[in-house]
Amino acid sequence: MPIPSHLSRPGVAAIGEQVRLGALRTPDRIAIRMFGGQGRTYAELDERTNRLAQALLGQGLRPGSRVAIWLPNCLEYIETYLACAKAGLVAVQINIRFTASEARYLLEDSCPEALAYGDEVAATIDELDIVGDINVVASTGRQRTATTHDFEEFLRSGANVTPTQPEDDALLVIGYTSGTTGFPKGAMLTHRSIKTLGQTNALTSRYVLGSTQVFGLSLSFTAAIPAHVLPHLYVGGTTILLDHWDTETLADAIRAHRATFTIVPSPPLSEFCELAEKNPSMLDSVVSVLHSGSKAPPEQLQRLVTAIGPRLVEGWGMTENSGGLLTATVASDYLDPAPEIFDSAGQAAPDTAIMLVDDAADPLPHDGVAVGQLIAHSASLATGYWNNSQASRNTFRNGWYHSGDLGRIDPDGYVYIVDRRADLILSGGMNVYPSEIERVILMMPGVAECAVVATPHPRWGQTPVAFVVSTASAGSITPNWVLSHCKRHLAGYKMPSRVLVVPGLPRNSSGKILREQLRRRLQR
Repeated sequence: MPIPSHLSRPGVAAIGEQVRLGALRTPDRIAIRMFGGQGRTYAELDERTNRLAQALLGQGLRPGSRVAIWLPNCLEYIETYLACAKAGLVAVQINIRFTASEARYLLEDSCPEALAYGDEVAATIDELDIVGDINVVASTGRQRTATTHDFEEFLRSGANVTPTQPEDDALLVIGYTSGTTGFPKGAMLTHRSIKTLGQTNALTSRYVLGSTQVFGLSLSFTAAIPAHVLPHLYVGGTTILLDHWDTETLADAIRAHRATFTIVPSPPLSEFCELAEKNPSMLDSVVSVLHSGSKAPPEQLQRLVTAIGPRLVEGWGMTENSGGLLTATVASDYLDPAPEIFDSAGQAAPDTAIMLVDDAADPLPHDGVAVGQLIAHSASLATGYWNNSQASRNTFRNGWYHSGDLGRIDPDGYVYIVDRRADLILSGGMNVYPSEIERVILMMPGVAECAVVATPHPRWGQTPVAFVVSTASAGSITPNWVLSHCKRHLAGYKMPSRVLVVPGLPRNSSGKILREQLRRRLQR
């Protein structure tokens, strides 16, 4: 490889050039690998993403054209994303679990000119009948139409030439929110916001140089690549990718690859704790473990820290912040932990400010007591929502992201998430936070899951109703048993007016509980 005359403009290297830097530093190091399968070295990844970018541009796509990625966890997913970054194209991630109706909305809203897909969704694509409406369609699988390119052949048709670097403020991703209460909104994420996030997440998640992560979540989630895969390229690291989540496989991969970092979402947290408790040596190489997704009960996080030590990273982040963290805890928080740290999302990340405001958007004190809406200023924020100016004006105001999350901030700057504003229950003039009731119910042996929502009440305005799922081994949990337990731990105005024992909770394709469906169920 000849010595390059230049790499980039001053400042943080562009996302595509971070791959090139890796190819210059350690060309034979694995950048990404499927666990138990194929991998790509930095040199291979750089060449393949150059070729794919040029192949897309050669088909008439131009900077700003959208490229839909509807693939399972695979190497081609990351290659397509990076090719978009190099060519100035805009990635639109379609969740691999979406139904035809869910996917149709995203495709119609974003109007992609190219689509990469696999056999896993071929039948759904046939149902949508969209192939003829998209300029370039490439498949990684065997189920193809006459106009569909084979992914490998299409990639090889492009030249190994790095495209012209996009501007920092150019759009890179339309990251659709999970849509728990209506149609998803497409957060517009730029090259600047995503590459800035790479620096921030590398620091807040405590990566080491050359870090190896085991990643078991879906690449369909907006946060997966900008918040975790790209930052590993930034530090010259390696991503070991699982094709689906399995807690024991995650542990096997950590041991096999001497991983320094991994992510554990809320649902399998207990399983991960059990594995770590039974075999602590599996974590010998691990520097940090990020807990992600929904808020976990403090008792569960306390158990996790007991099992893994101060490796835990707890934080608060969202799609609108390029999928990354606005706040994070640090290792010293868990060396001699005070109980309240397990209820905290940590302190503001670098280049980030968090404030607390009331309903009139006036500042509230950071005294650890006042509860208000959390708003944030960050260099990684989206510029607004795609094709949705009203939502953009409501959410992004004067450079501040209005999260809709209720919380409090203590004098040391530690942030505590209380609940989503939309889920707050007003009962007899009192604020009732569903998460507080859920935490109490989840303390009960035999309870697997719980969700609390509001229902109208003629006297109190609203009262809480609890939906409870029992574990397979628990037998039958009765509503009276749950109510008796709540009575011992909750003030009267927080007591559920009803408890419904259900076989499961409705969730969207991102795993978030569909509370609106539960509220509608109560209206029947």
